[in-house]
Amino acid sequence: MSTSARKSKESARLRRRILTAALRVLAEQGYERVSMRKIAALIDYSPTTIYRFFRNKEELLQTIAIQTYADLSARFEKVKAEGQGDPLDTLESLVREYVIFCVERPDMFRLYSALASFEMEDGSLYERLGTRRYLVYQSWSKCIREAIAADRLEVTDETRAFLYIWDAVHGYIEHRIAHARIPRKPLEADSADYLALVFRGIETQANNQGGRRP
Repeated sequence: MSTSARKSKESARLRRRILTAALRVLAEQGYERVSMRKIAALIDYSPTTIYRFFRNKEELLQTIAIQTYADLSARFEKVKAEGQGDPLDTLESLVREYVIFCVERPDMFRLYSALASFEMEDGSLYERLGTRRYLVYQSWSKCIREAIAADRLEVTDETRAFLYIWDAVHGYIEHRIAHARIPRKPLEADSADYLALVFRGIETQANNQGGRRP
């Protein structure tokens, strides 16, 4: 292996160590207490070394957030691949996967809340992380459009239907995280029951009367 190749490999390894240490500090102490000094102490380097890779704490944590999206996207792709063609059922499965992901990784959910801001443009939702902007929740929006076209939703405005679901599930996620001592069913079963009620509120009455849901 050449000297330059070895240095590149070592640099990539150190970058991964920095990100792993940052995640540990985030998990143990929360977003506000993350600092370059604490991260550096965990990997036995000076804070100056971390600045070789990241300009500041925000850029470092944004990198973690972006990488985490890849994990969530992989889960979404699996749900879509296993779908049976019913857009409403697929949507509910996607939302349930999102809820479970966020509740199981509360520190990442708090990180998104601290770093991200959202904006609507032409009916689409964008998430802004620092100077970057991302089109998000496209899988949800696609399922909503298809469900409306198939007359599966009582709410026929795509944006309104999306926001109804988005607001509802984030309230549930925040309460599950903030009030962990409240007795509930296991997450998978409890979130399924909750989403059944949420979706019952927006699907067409014909679907409700047909006994598709409990």
